[in-house]
Amino acid sequence: MACIVRRLGIISLLGALAACSSGSSTPSTSNEPNPSSTTVTLMLKGGGLYDQPVTLSHSIVNGGPGGVIRILRTNHAGQVTFTGLPSSGQLCVFSSMVVGGTLYKVSHCAQPFPANYALKYGSKVP
Repeated sequence: MACIVRRLGIISLLGALAACSSGSSTPSTSNEPNPSSTTVTLMLKGGGLYDQPVTLSHSIVNGGPGGVIRILRTNHAGQVTFTGLPSSGQLCVFSSMVVGGTLYKVSHCAQPFPANYALKYGSKVP
């Protein structure tokens, strides 16, 4: 009986974590080149988030970045600028944070990647 209760608790926790993730992906419908740089603004409730890590990668795998290219921390405006981007292929940005013991994640993948992008945490983040 205790094993069943523990399993239900784990399943509930996994469901809650999945509900706290947000992300988007733009289908690879274009062979256009990526820009040489991109500025990403990490946002929560309309404002930029200061001193948060943002990861640039080739993909999102199992809810996290795969093929990491670079990790930068946001400035006072909530922005990071990645330079020297690969000219072709999908690029992704990813960020995560823990608030009140809950993990929140946000990501976006695109090919070509935009020169400016606002990466927004959902409204479920307190």
